[in-house]
Amino acid sequence: MLLVTFLGACSAKTEKISTAFYFWRTTFSLTETEQQYLKDLDVKKLYIRYFDVALQNNEAIPVAPIVFNQKPEGYNVVPVVYIKNEVFLQNSSADSLAVKVYNYIQQINKSANVSVNEIQFDCDWSLKSKQNYFQFIEEFKKLHPNLSATIRLHQIKYPEKTGIPSVKTGVLMYYNMGVINSGDDNSIYSQKTAKNYINSLHNYNLPLNIALPVFSWGVHIRDNKVVNLIGGLSNNDLQKHPFEKVSENRYRVIEDFIYQGRYLAKNDVVKIEEPSAEQLKEMMKDLKNHLKKKPNEIIFYDLNEKNVTKYEKETFKTVSRW
Repeated sequence: MLLVTFLGACSAKTEKISTAFYFWRTTFSLTETEQQYLKDLDVKKLYIRYFDVALQNNEAIPVAPIVFNQKPEGYNVVPVVYIKNEVFLQNSSADSLAVKVYNYIQQINKSANVSVNEIQFDCDWSLKSKQNYFQFIEEFKKLHPNLSATIRLHQIKYPEKTGIPSVKTGVLMYYNMGVINSGDDNSIYSQKTAKNYINSLHNYNLPLNIALPVFSWGVHIRDNKVVNLIGGLSNNDLQKHPFEKVSENRYRVIEDFIYQGRYLAKNDVVKIEEPSAEQLKEMMKDLKNHLKKKPNEIIFYDLNEKNVTKYEKETFKTVSRW
């Protein structure tokens, strides 16, 4: 009996993976609740969106740069730069763009008194933009060699076509899996959709960390057509307003009213897309069965008091066990 108990304990042993968060607001300042969650979850690393890069008059420019109202003391900061695919669809000079992006990152670091080791690029590149994006990464590595890049599910299924960026680590964005529509499909997470791609993880030749969703939104539907997307909306929010629950994640408007500057008419429908705690565990279970090796980090998207408090702290800890 002692032997059986010992063997059972060994088989149940799990290993903790480092927990990190994306910070995707334009002003860096943490609430007391957010700070407490980070402390209790032993978070040491924050991936902070510094700015976007978009085209304006055919010129790549920084958009919505972050402002640090609070110094991220005690955290290893990784600047994340989101670059729109349109930037690489035009034949812009990769070396000059790399220098401009690098200098702007350094400017933000200096103003915030932050030193960084890793820089991450977030770009949903396409077959037409692949060459320019990959060349940009090569040029940037001359300025800062320790790079990571986000990877979408569709980019791991056909790596021989989509290519693999020459970075030290990729981050598999395990969310935004479908098209936002008025049907029952969940565009944030669908196990059925994910299974069409994750078999390819065995053949993906880049070390991967995992980004999981803890955000939500509401799909505003009128006459079976999508009218708008209401960011940050969750099931809990709709209990306080004139909605009638018609299914697990659908609510019908019972009288005209204004919600966060949006007009919702009687009989409009709001579909909530929001990953549950059980789905987060389901994601990791499926990934564990397909990844070539254990990831070094689980990164939750994104850090926001409203997002994190929807889940018990134990949920984050359970999901981050391997």
